[in-house]
Amino acid sequence: MRGWITDERGAFRRSEVGFRRDERAEMQLVVCRPDRTYQRISGFGGAFTEAGAYVFAQLPPSEQDRFIALCFGDAAAGGNAYSLCRTHIQSCDFALGNYAYVRPLDRSLRSFSLARDKRLLLPFIQCGLAANPALELLASPWSPPAFMKSNRMMNGGGHLRRSHYETWARLLARYVSAYADEGVRVGRMSVQNEPMARQTWDSCLFTPEEEAAFGARYLRPALDAAGHADVKLFAWDHNTDRIFDRVEAVFAHPDDAAAFDGVAFHWYAGDHFEQVRAVAEAYPNKELLFTEGCVEYSRDRAEEATQERKAEQYAHALLGHLNAGAQGFIDWNLLLDERGGPNHVGNFCEAPLMYDRDAEELVVNRSFYYLGHVSRFVRPGARRFLVSRYHDAMECAGFVNPDGQRVLVALNRTDRAAQFEVAERPHVARVEVPAHAIATFTWDRDELASAS
Repeated sequence: MRGWITDERGAFRRSEVGFRRDERAEMQLVVCRPDRTYQRISGFGGAFTEAGAYVFAQLPPSEQDRFIALCFGDAAAGGNAYSLCRTHIQSCDFALGNYAYVRPLDRSLRSFSLARDKRLLLPFIQCGLAANPALELLASPWSPPAFMKSNRMMNGGGHLRRSHYETWARLLARYVSAYADEGVRVGRMSVQNEPMARQTWDSCLFTPEEEAAFGARYLRPALDAAGHADVKLFAWDHNTDRIFDRVEAVFAHPDDAAAFDGVAFHWYAGDHFEQVRAVAEAYPNKELLFTEGCVEYSRDRAEEATQERKAEQYAHALLGHLNAGAQGFIDWNLLLDERGGPNHVGNFCEAPLMYDRDAEELVVNRSFYYLGHVSRFVRPGARRFLVSRYHDAMECAGFVNPDGQRVLVALNRTDRAAQFEVAERPHVARVEVPAHAIATFTWDRDELASAS
């Protein structure tokens, strides 16, 4: 069995340990049952934003190459092997300012243009696709154009006016077609980013009834009519504290529910893994994706803002949501500058990869490696398997890859090293995860057969 450990001493320190046959072992076990599987894994990644694209354009060519290799290169090359990413439709808070694809009052969409995206955002996405042509993309709107909204602004919430449901749906379908013309396939789309958040930046409010009506009766037909029946439509795209109530309400009518392929969610209200699990159990045919989370500087207390704590926040959420039934995990900005921006409303945050402009250096935060402990080893198409732990101090998740390889990820957030036996009965292997460390272990069935 091979092991990789990351902590304050370094990233992905390699080790090997052998299995032994021990049918009587019963203490300090992490029991793995690869024959008992659950959800299929869709992938892992982060978000392409205009802010990230702006920073990427400032990197020296050598650092641009390093960034692309870190995100989209495979584990053998030291990359996180990102396979599922997100981007914004029109502007978001991590754009350089508000912008829309059409001019004010243009219901005909004759003025539709991707000129703004073509400056920075599309080339950024295309670099990722060049490194991994199998990369999949989910797109989310933060706000319709101002003239389509009740408050006549892209910022500050407001609602999509009923008289513009059809216009906005056609614009979103046009966006998918225009991106396809640029060689970028959008395979998933959410109806609205954070539909209950009235933000000072780009935002739009949807009640459950409005989301169901717009998504099922306008957006789904518009996508289908434009030749994009294969685009998966997602509900919610907001926090987990209300996810089950919201999904029940949006999916209340069977015809509306049938128009949606999945549910997206964020972490900003805390864990609520139980609600995620309730959605996974109640709607097993819907894809369940974590689509945004970041360390917000506005909420982070300086005395707690250590790289260790931030990395553990990511890993705890990643393992917790996967164990609750999520099929993928998409971080927020793939790249930001040393301030945590740019951001057109000063809503700065941290990213796992950041560029220090004064030092002209790409900074790899510890959270990037913690994400890689899953994304580098768990491939699209893998299945989560049953894992039971001897103690709740260890956070664990197990997966079996399409080729049968087993993957166990273990997070130790305590102040003490944890020693335990990895057990795929009747075989066990003794391992140790240091204090405040994350570890990934992989093995094949053939290794068990050869163990004495």
